[in-house]
Amino acid sequence: MKVATVQQFRAIAQCSPGEGVDYNGPTTVIGNPVPRMRMHHNVSDFSAVALLALLLSGAAYPESIPLIHEHGTLQVPVVINGGISLNFTIDSGATDVSIPANVFSTLIRGGTVSSQDFLDRRAYKLADGSTEMSQRFRIRSLRVGNLELRDVIASVVPSGGSLLLGQSFLSRLKSWSIDNERQALLITESASSRSPLIVPRARNRRIGSDWVLLSAANDPAGELFVDTASFQGNGNRRWLWDKHVFPPHTEKWQGKWVSYAVDRWEFDCDGQRAKLDARTDYYEDGTRWVADSAMISSTAWHRIPGDTWQDREMKLLCEWRPQQVTPGKTPH
Repeated sequence: MKVATVQQFRAIAQCSPGEGVDYNGPTTVIGNPVPRMRMHHNVSDFSAVALLALLLSGAAYPESIPLIHEHGTLQVPVVINGGISLNFTIDSGATDVSIPANVFSTLIRGGTVSSQDFLDRRAYKLADGSTEMSQRFRIRSLRVGNLELRDVIASVVPSGGSLLLGQSFLSRLKSWSIDNERQALLITESASSRSPLIVPRARNRRIGSDWVLLSAANDPAGELFVDTASFQGNGNRRWLWDKHVFPPHTEKWQGKWVSYAVDRWEFDCDGQRAKLDARTDYYEDGTRWVADSAMISSTAWHRIPGDTWQDREMKLLCEWRPQQVTPGKTPH
Protein backbone atom coordinates (compact mmCIF):
# COMPACT_ATOMS: atom_id res chain seq x y z
CA MET A 1 0.00 0.00 0.00
CA LYS A 2 1.22 3.49 -0.89
CA VAL A 3 0.25 6.84 0.54
CA ALA A 4 0.07 9.86 -1.81
CA THR A 5 2.99 12.09 -0.95
CA VAL A 6 3.38 15.83 -1.19
CA GLN A 7 5.81 15.30 -4.05
CA GLN A 8 3.17 13.39 -6.04
CA PHE A 9 0.57 16.13 -5.59
CA ARG A 10 3.13 18.73 -6.69
CA ALA A 11 3.85 16.66 -9.76
CA ILE A 12 0.17 16.77 -10.68
CA ALA A 13 0.00 20.53 -10.24
CA GLN A 14 3.18 21.16 -12.24
CA CYS A 15 2.53 18.85 -15.18
CA SER A 16 2.71 20.32 -18.67
CA PRO A 17 -0.35 20.54 -20.97
CA GLY A 18 -1.25 17.08 -22.23
CA GLU A 19 0.98 15.26 -19.73
CA GLY A 20 -0.24 12.84 -17.05
CA VAL A 21 0.94 11.42 -13.75
CA ASP A 22 0.95 7.67 -13.09
CA TYR A 23 0.09 6.06 -9.77
CA ASN A 24 1.34 2.46 -9.74
CA GLY A 25 -0.37 0.15 -7.35
CA PRO A 26 -3.16 0.80 -4.89
CA THR A 27 -2.91 4.15 -3.16
CA THR A 28 -4.30 5.13 0.21
CA VAL A 29 -5.49 8.69 0.87
CA ILE A 30 -6.61 9.19 4.49
CA GLY A 31 -6.52 5.42 4.99
CA ASN A 32 -8.89 4.37 2.18
CA PRO A 33 -7.53 2.09 -0.59
CA VAL A 34 -8.01 3.40 -4.15
CA PRO A 35 -7.61 1.17 -7.23
CA ARG A 36 -4.69 1.59 -9.59
CA MET A 37 -5.37 4.50 -11.95
CA ARG A 38 -3.81 6.92 -14.42
CA MET A 39 -4.72 10.61 -14.01
CA HIS A 40 -4.49 13.14 -16.86
CA HIS A 41 -4.68 16.87 -16.06
CA ASN A 42 -4.86 18.78 -19.30
CA VAL A 43 -4.27 22.41 -18.28
CA SER A 44 -4.98 23.87 -21.71
CA ASP A 45 -8.43 22.23 -21.81
CA PHE A 46 -9.38 23.66 -18.40
CA SER A 47 -8.08 27.13 -19.38
CA ALA A 48 -10.15 27.18 -22.55
CA VAL A 49 -13.30 26.09 -20.72
CA ALA A 50 -12.79 28.69 -17.97
CA LEU A 51 -12.24 31.48 -20.52
CA LEU A 52 -15.33 30.47 -22.46
CA ALA A 53 -17.40 30.45 -19.27
CA LEU A 54 -16.26 33.97 -18.40
CA LEU A 55 -17.09 35.26 -21.87
CA LEU A 56 -20.54 33.68 -21.85
CA SER A 57 -21.30 35.02 -18.38
CA GLY A 58 -20.84 38.61 -19.57
CA ALA A 59 -18.75 39.45 -16.53
CA ALA A 60 -17.61 43.08 -16.59
CA TYR A 61 -14.07 43.92 -15.59
CA PRO A 62 -12.84 47.42 -14.82
CA GLU A 63 -10.74 49.34 -17.29
CA SER A 64 -7.63 50.94 -15.81
CA ILE A 65 -6.81 54.50 -16.92
CA PRO A 66 -3.49 55.98 -15.72
CA LEU A 67 -3.92 59.24 -13.81
CA ILE A 68 -1.85 62.34 -14.51
CA HIS A 69 -0.15 64.56 -11.92
CA GLU A 70 -1.10 68.17 -12.63
CA HIS A 71 -1.22 71.19 -10.30
CA GLY A 72 -0.74 68.94 -7.28
CA THR A 73 -3.76 66.74 -8.07
CA LEU A 74 -4.41 63.49 -9.90
CA GLN A 75 -6.37 64.03 -13.10
CA VAL A 76 -7.76 61.86 -15.87
CA PRO A 77 -7.74 62.63 -19.61
CA VAL A 78 -11.25 63.14 -21.05
CA VAL A 79 -12.15 63.46 -24.74
CA ILE A 80 -15.12 65.78 -25.39
CA ASN A 81 -17.26 65.30 -28.51
CA GLY A 82 -14.40 63.45 -30.16
CA GLY A 83 -12.58 66.72 -30.77
CA ILE A 84 -10.54 67.80 -27.75
CA SER A 85 -8.83 66.11 -24.80
CA LEU A 86 -8.77 67.85 -21.42
CA ASN A 87 -7.56 66.72 -18.01
CA PHE A 88 -10.33 66.54 -15.38
CA THR A 89 -10.25 66.19 -11.60
CA ILE A 90 -12.55 63.44 -10.32
CA ASP A 91 -15.07 64.96 -7.92
CA SER A 92 -17.88 62.75 -6.62
CA GLY A 93 -19.30 65.75 -4.74
CA ALA A 94 -19.99 67.68 -7.95
CA THR A 95 -23.52 67.26 -9.30
CA ASP A 96 -22.48 67.61 -12.94
CA VAL A 97 -19.41 67.56 -15.10
CA SER A 98 -18.15 71.15 -14.62
CA ILE A 99 -16.49 73.32 -17.27
CA PRO A 100 -15.01 76.78 -16.46
CA ALA A 101 -16.47 79.65 -18.49
CA ASN A 102 -13.20 80.42 -20.29
CA VAL A 103 -12.84 76.79 -21.41
CA PHE A 104 -16.53 76.73 -22.40
CA SER A 105 -15.96 79.78 -24.64
CA THR A 106 -13.03 78.00 -26.28
CA LEU A 107 -15.19 74.94 -26.95
CA ILE A 108 -17.84 77.15 -28.60
CA ARG A 109 -15.33 79.04 -30.74
CA GLY A 110 -13.77 75.78 -31.89
CA GLY A 111 -17.15 74.27 -32.78
CA THR A 112 -16.83 71.47 -30.19
CA VAL A 113 -20.02 72.77 -28.52
CA SER A 114 -22.81 74.45 -30.50
CA SER A 115 -25.84 76.53 -29.55
CA GLN A 116 -28.01 73.44 -30.09
CA ASP A 117 -26.29 71.84 -27.09
CA PHE A 118 -27.45 74.60 -24.71
CA LEU A 119 -29.92 73.53 -22.02
CA ASP A 120 -31.53 75.58 -19.23
CA ARG A 121 -29.94 77.62 -16.46
CA ARG A 122 -30.19 75.97 -13.06
CA ALA A 123 -29.56 76.99 -9.46
CA TYR A 124 -26.75 75.08 -7.73
CA LYS A 125 -26.11 75.09 -4.00
CA LEU A 126 -22.45 75.75 -3.17
CA ALA A 127 -20.42 74.39 -0.28
CA ASP A 128 -20.81 77.65 1.68
CA GLY A 129 -24.62 77.40 1.47
CA SER A 130 -25.06 80.10 -1.17
CA THR A 131 -26.88 79.55 -4.47
CA GLU A 132 -25.42 80.21 -7.90
CA MET A 133 -27.03 80.15 -11.34
CA SER A 134 -25.18 78.10 -13.97
CA GLN A 135 -25.74 77.48 -17.64
CA ARG A 136 -26.13 73.78 -18.46
CA PHE A 137 -25.27 72.15 -21.76
CA ARG A 138 -25.06 68.73 -23.36
CA ILE A 139 -21.81 66.92 -24.10
CA ARG A 140 -22.80 64.66 -26.98
CA SER A 141 -19.87 62.30 -26.41
CA LEU A 142 -17.62 62.02 -23.35
CA ARG A 143 -14.87 59.38 -23.49
CA VAL A 144 -12.62 58.24 -20.66
CA GLY A 145 -10.17 55.55 -21.77
CA ASN A 146 -12.14 53.26 -24.09
CA LEU A 147 -15.48 53.96 -22.38
CA GLU A 148 -17.76 56.46 -24.09
CA LEU A 149 -21.01 57.89 -22.72
CA ARG A 150 -23.47 59.86 -24.83
CA ASP A 151 -25.49 62.94 -23.82
CA VAL A 152 -23.69 63.83 -20.59
CA ILE A 153 -25.00 66.94 -18.80
CA ALA A 154 -22.41 69.58 -17.91
CA SER A 155 -22.60 72.98 -16.23
CA VAL A 156 -20.56 76.15 -16.69
CA VAL A 157 -18.68 77.44 -13.63
CA PRO A 158 -16.78 80.75 -13.25
CA SER A 159 -13.54 81.19 -15.17
CA GLY A 160 -10.48 79.96 -13.31
CA GLY A 161 -12.38 77.04 -11.78
CA SER A 162 -11.42 73.40 -12.23
CA LEU A 163 -12.54 70.91 -14.83
CA LEU A 164 -14.51 68.41 -12.71
CA LEU A 165 -15.69 64.94 -13.63
CA GLY A 166 -18.87 64.88 -11.52
CA GLN A 167 -21.89 62.69 -10.90
CA SER A 168 -23.55 63.26 -14.29
CA PHE A 169 -20.78 60.96 -15.57
CA LEU A 170 -19.80 58.89 -12.53
CA SER A 171 -23.36 57.87 -11.58
CA ARG A 172 -23.86 56.25 -14.99
CA LEU A 173 -21.04 53.76 -14.41
CA LYS A 174 -21.55 50.34 -12.87
CA SER A 175 -18.62 51.09 -10.58
CA TRP A 176 -15.56 53.28 -10.31
CA SER A 177 -12.64 53.55 -7.92
CA ILE A 178 -9.12 54.92 -7.65
CA ASP A 179 -6.19 52.55 -7.27
CA ASN A 180 -3.81 54.60 -5.12
CA GLU A 181 -0.95 52.12 -5.45
CA ARG A 182 -1.06 52.11 -9.25
CA GLN A 183 -2.39 55.70 -9.44
CA ALA A 184 -5.09 54.70 -11.88
CA LEU A 185 -8.84 55.21 -12.32
CA LEU A 186 -10.76 51.93 -12.51
CA ILE A 187 -14.11 52.17 -14.31
CA THR A 188 -16.68 49.53 -15.22
CA GLU A 189 -19.36 50.20 -17.82
CA SER A 190 -22.97 49.68 -16.78
CA ALA A 191 -25.02 47.54 -19.15
CA SER A 192 -28.21 49.29 -17.99
CA SER A 193 -26.85 52.84 -18.27
CA ARG A 194 -29.08 55.03 -20.41
CA SER A 195 -28.69 58.55 -21.67
CA PRO A 196 -30.81 61.04 -19.69
CA LEU A 197 -33.79 62.72 -21.31
CA ILE A 198 -32.37 66.01 -22.56
CA VAL A 199 -34.51 68.75 -24.05
CA PRO A 200 -32.32 71.47 -25.62
CA ARG A 201 -33.27 75.07 -24.95
CA ALA A 202 -35.83 76.41 -27.39
CA ARG A 203 -34.39 78.74 -30.02
CA ASN A 204 -37.37 81.09 -30.07
CA ARG A 205 -37.87 81.66 -26.39
CA ARG A 206 -40.22 84.40 -25.24
CA ILE A 207 -38.24 87.63 -25.03
CA GLY A 208 -38.08 89.06 -21.52
CA SER A 209 -38.30 85.77 -19.65
CA ASP A 210 -35.66 83.29 -18.53
CA TRP A 211 -37.17 80.27 -16.83
CA VAL A 212 -34.84 78.31 -14.57
CA LEU A 213 -35.70 74.93 -13.04
CA LEU A 214 -35.42 75.14 -9.26
CA SER A 215 -36.97 71.85 -8.13
CA ALA A 216 -35.13 68.56 -7.86
CA ALA A 217 -35.35 65.94 -10.60
CA ASN A 218 -38.30 63.51 -10.36
CA ASP A 219 -39.98 65.52 -7.60
CA PRO A 220 -43.45 63.98 -7.08
CA ALA A 221 -44.92 67.48 -6.64
CA GLY A 222 -43.92 68.41 -10.19
CA GLU A 223 -41.50 71.07 -11.41
CA LEU A 224 -40.93 74.61 -10.18
CA PHE A 225 -39.44 77.23 -12.49
CA VAL A 226 -38.52 80.81 -11.63
CA ASP A 227 -38.24 83.60 -14.18
CA THR A 228 -34.92 85.29 -13.38
CA ALA A 229 -35.75 88.08 -15.83
CA SER A 230 -38.67 89.05 -13.57
CA PHE A 231 -36.55 89.67 -10.45
CA GLN A 232 -37.29 93.05 -8.84
CA GLY A 233 -36.24 94.60 -5.58
CA ASN A 234 -36.66 97.57 -3.28
CA GLY A 235 -34.77 97.47 0.00
CA ASN A 236 -35.44 94.17 1.73
CA ARG A 237 -38.48 93.48 -0.48
CA ARG A 238 -38.20 91.28 -3.59
CA TRP A 239 -40.60 90.12 -6.31
CA LEU A 240 -40.54 87.33 -8.89
CA TRP A 241 -42.72 85.22 -11.14
CA ASP A 242 -42.66 81.44 -10.81
CA LYS A 243 -44.29 78.56 -12.66
CA HIS A 244 -45.44 75.32 -11.01
CA VAL A 245 -45.92 72.49 -13.54
CA PHE A 246 -48.10 69.75 -12.05
CA PRO A 247 -47.94 66.05 -12.91
CA PRO A 248 -50.93 65.14 -15.14
CA HIS A 249 -54.29 64.83 -13.33
CA THR A 250 -52.98 65.72 -9.87
CA GLU A 251 -54.19 69.32 -9.30
CA LYS A 252 -57.80 70.41 -9.69
CA TRP A 253 -59.34 73.89 -9.44
CA GLN A 254 -62.81 75.08 -10.41
CA GLY A 255 -63.59 71.51 -11.46
CA LYS A 256 -60.78 71.34 -14.04
CA TRP A 257 -57.36 69.72 -14.11
CA VAL A 258 -54.57 72.29 -13.83
CA SER A 259 -51.57 71.87 -16.15
CA TYR A 260 -49.49 74.63 -14.54
CA ALA A 261 -49.86 77.77 -12.46
CA VAL A 262 -48.00 81.07 -12.84
CA ASP A 263 -47.68 83.17 -9.67
CA ARG A 264 -46.15 86.50 -8.71
CA TRP A 265 -44.72 86.49 -5.20
CA GLU A 266 -43.54 89.23 -2.89
CA PHE A 267 -40.80 88.31 -0.40
CA ASP A 268 -39.68 89.97 2.82
CA CYS A 269 -35.99 88.99 3.01
CA ASP A 270 -35.50 90.20 6.59
CA GLY A 271 -38.68 88.59 7.93
CA GLN A 272 -38.40 85.46 5.75
CA ARG A 273 -42.02 85.85 4.68
CA ALA A 274 -43.90 85.67 1.39
CA LYS A 275 -47.23 86.88 0.00
CA LEU A 276 -49.06 86.05 -3.22
CA ASP A 277 -49.57 89.06 -5.54
CA ALA A 278 -51.04 87.38 -8.65
CA ARG A 279 -52.04 83.92 -9.89
CA THR A 280 -53.10 82.39 -13.20
CA ASP A 281 -54.01 78.72 -13.62
CA TYR A 282 -53.60 77.12 -17.05
CA TYR A 283 -55.89 74.12 -17.49
CA GLU A 284 -55.23 70.92 -19.39
CA ASP A 285 -58.14 71.72 -21.73
CA GLY A 286 -56.37 74.89 -22.94
CA THR A 287 -58.42 77.42 -20.92
CA ARG A 288 -57.18 79.49 -17.98
CA TRP A 289 -58.37 81.10 -14.78
CA VAL A 290 -57.06 84.40 -13.34
CA ALA A 291 -57.43 85.22 -9.64
CA ASP A 292 -59.32 88.49 -9.17
CA SER A 293 -58.19 91.38 -6.98
CA ALA A 294 -60.61 90.45 -4.18
CA MET A 295 -59.10 86.99 -3.85
CA ILE A 296 -55.52 88.29 -4.04
CA SER A 297 -56.16 90.98 -1.42
CA SER A 298 -57.42 88.30 0.96
CA THR A 299 -54.08 86.50 0.96
CA ALA A 300 -51.80 87.20 3.90
CA TRP A 301 -48.09 87.12 4.63
CA HIS A 302 -46.85 83.69 5.72
CA ARG A 303 -43.60 82.42 7.16
CA ILE A 304 -41.49 80.31 4.79
CA PRO A 305 -40.54 76.85 6.13
CA GLY A 306 -36.96 75.72 5.65
CA ASP A 307 -35.85 73.36 2.87
CA THR A 308 -38.92 73.97 0.68
CA TRP A 309 -39.37 75.22 -2.86
CA GLN A 310 -40.25 78.68 -1.59
CA ASP A 311 -37.24 78.68 0.73
CA ARG A 312 -35.01 78.07 -2.31
CA GLU A 313 -36.77 80.87 -4.18
CA MET A 314 -36.27 83.29 -1.30
CA LYS A 315 -32.57 82.48 -0.91
CA LEU A 316 -31.95 82.86 -4.62
CA LEU A 317 -33.91 86.12 -4.85
CA CYS A 318 -32.57 87.72 -1.68
CA GLU A 319 -28.97 87.03 -2.72
CA TRP A 320 -29.63 88.78 -6.02
CA ARG A 321 -28.65 92.46 -6.35
CA PRO A 322 -31.85 94.48 -6.86
CA GLN A 323 -32.43 96.49 -10.00
CA GLN A 324 -35.42 98.72 -10.35
CA VAL A 325 -37.50 97.23 -13.17
CA THR A 326 -40.92 98.24 -14.38
CA PRO A 327 -43.34 95.36 -13.68
CA GLY A 328 -44.25 93.49 -16.85
CA LYS A 329 -47.09 91.33 -17.99
CA THR A 330 -47.73 87.85 -16.69
CA PRO A 331 -45.19 85.48 -18.27
CA HIS A 332 -46.34 82.10 -19.52
